[in-house]
Amino acid sequence: MLKDTIRLPLILLIVCGLSAAVVHYAHEIATPVIAHRQHQNIIMGYTQVLPQAVNLEDMPLPDDSMITGIVRSEKDGQPNGYIYTVTPNGYNGQIHLMVGISYPHGTISGVKILQQTETPGLGAKCTEPEFLSQFAGKPLQKKLVVKKTAAKESEVQAITASTVTSKAVVSGINAARKHYLANYAQK
Repeated sequence: MLKDTIRLPLILLIVCGLSAAVVHYAHEIATPVIAHRQHQNIIMGYTQVLPQAVNLEDMPLPDDSMITGIVRSEKDGQPNGYIYTVTPNGYNGQIHLMVGISYPHGTISGVKILQQTETPGLGAKCTEPEFLSQFAGKPLQKKLVVKKTAAKESEVQAITASTVTSKAVVSGINAARKHYLANYAQK
């Protein structure tokens, strides 16, 4: 009986130690691979929201804003666009998205959702091309607003039953719009 009292916990301790070592080793191997893939996804996202993106340079960030990244694209030594990463609050948490703005035209060249935790089948539809494609080509002169049916150039059609998510995405785009107009737009 005394042998079993010592032997069984010792076996369990050895198995747990080996398991922890294997998990730690797998984590050490996977971390750089995951970081590389995330970086590649961001680079791919840049070209999706601003197809002419080349010679990218990080720009200073504003204080107290949902803007978490600004990248300027240059071609032949001249800016040809800006890419904003913004994190507005949606229904179930932050929505991480990229907004491409072509320069000097001052129009939205594309929007990509990087990460979201919205309700599947409802707010998660913010990642679908039907919703995102309506932003491309929109001018930045007027603030975008969410409507049930979009009739004007400054209006965006909401996702059915997901007004909060739609408004969150639009608020992120409007934050990028406002910063762009104040800092980079041709005057």
